[in-house]
Amino acid sequence: MKAFITLSLLYLTLANQGILSATGESVHAFQSVIVGLSEVASKDFNFQQLFVALDELAESFKARKNEENAFYEQEYQQYQADVQYYQNQITDYKNKIAQLEVDVKDLTDERSRLQQLLTEAKQDLYDATKLFNAKEAQINSDKSVFTRQFNEYADTIAVLDQAIALLNEVKDETSLLQKADNIKEVSQKMHNHLKQLSSKRVFYQPLVKALTQIAQNNYVDQENLNKVINYMNQLRQSLIDGQTSLQNQYDSQSKLQQDILSEIQAKITGIRDVLIPLLQAEIETKDGEIKALNAILNDARLNLAEAEDNLSATQNRWIERTASHNTLIQQYDNELLAIKDAENALKKGGIFRQ
Repeated sequence: MKAFITLSLLYLTLANQGILSATGESVHAFQSVIVGLSEVASKDFNFQQLFVALDELAESFKARKNEENAFYEQEYQQYQADVQYYQNQITDYKNKIAQLEVDVKDLTDERSRLQQLLTEAKQDLYDATKLFNAKEAQINSDKSVFTRQFNEYADTIAVLDQAIALLNEVKDETSLLQKADNIKEVSQKMHNHLKQLSSKRVFYQPLVKALTQIAQNNYVDQENLNKVINYMNQLRQSLIDGQTSLQNQYDSQSKLQQDILSEIQAKITGIRDVLIPLLQAEIETKDGEIKALNAILNDARLNLAEAEDNLSATQNRWIERTASHNTLIQQYDNELLAIKDAENALKKGGIFRQ
């Protein structure tokens, strides 16, 4: 009998070592029971106290098991709250990132549109400047042509005035002989100047021929001379009318060209001084907005990664905590089973509760 009890106590001792070492708690009264039972070979033993001690030990394990379950349940509630918190964070950050990406794309598209407008404005400025320079060159060329033609009229009229004055001085054969060389000279000048006006349909050849004939004659045909002078006066008036018409036409065309030039200049000024600076300022603003949104977007992505890491770490810690909990509960169950086995062993040895 004593040998059987000793073996039972040894079984309980070995079983209890695991839970005591695992929990790190102080030595339970169960050890004092073991010490008392170890003396059963030398004196009588009160087995009722053993059953009481076993009951207390069993209740202690049950209490610790219940405490562990309760604490595990509390931790589980906190774990669920943490998981929900991080999942909400992840959802919020994903929604925020999606919206920020849309906003960045919209701003980028708007920036591209403004850049396209700026490119077109610069091309318009280039074209307008090119047109302005061409129009200005055309105006200068037209002015040069007008000045040349106007002077041709003026020079020719001056020559006619000289010829008319010279012919009016011819009164007889003597004055004719005195003016003959001058008449030939004026005739040549008239030929040269009127030739320049041939494009204006000025028919000068008969007049030059008449002057040449007058210079070569030795007599004065006053009737013919008066006809020549009269024709010169008509031609002079025709040239004055042509010159006036040329002036009026040039003034009208010049005003039209200057108006066009002013419109082009106004367009150039508007593009260069208003439109391009405005577009450049708007693009700069959009660049700042895009940069700011990208910074917020990057922060949101970092926050999302952090929230996902926190969720993963929380889930991993809970897996470890669950494994630790299950191991501890299993140890408590093993201890309770060992106590039950010890009591059955005592019963088999003829020792029963009183």
